[in-house]
Amino acid sequence: MDEVRYINQPKYRWLAGIAGVLAIILGVWMWQKPVNAVIAMTWLFGIVMLITGIGSIVVWNDIRKITQRSTGLLINGVLNVIIAAIMIFSHTTSFLMLAILFAVWFIVDSCTWFSFSELSVHPTLSKVFSIIGVILGVLLLFSPMLSLSTLVVFVSVTLIIYGFVVIVKVI
Repeated sequence: MDEVRYINQPKYRWLAGIAGVLAIILGVWMWQKPVNAVIAMTWLFGIVMLITGIGSIVVWNDIRKITQRSTGLLINGVLNVIIAAIMIFSHTTSFLMLAILFAVWFIVDSCTWFSFSELSVHPTLSKVFSIIGVILGVLLLFSPMLSLSTLVVFVSVTLIIYGFVVIVKVI
């Protein structure tokens, strides 16, 4: 109970309020400037994929002595790093690349984690989400422009809703 009182102190609510306002501003900006939002997302997804790829390589290094099936994890990590570099440094094709590479990444990553689902705390849930990830990846792959516009709308609306939820919680 002391933890709840500590978190509800005005200084923490103030910070959360700022985060909420910034989320709303970012969401509105993305809605109004979808082209700029897609460019920003290519950078963000590139950075996330780079971190994910490095993480996969580190995990591979740790578990390769335990299981013979670790090669898939290494390949996943290397592909993530390569795709991340392409997304971060190829500005001219970033729109189509975001749509296609995001779909491919979704498919590859979901397949990889499906094969390692038994290492999860919830293996069945991991398999279900991996299968959903593959299906969504295939849908994104066949409709790249729709996936970009949907991505921008979903992210901007999510940010706006998140911002309002945070502000309501701290008022």
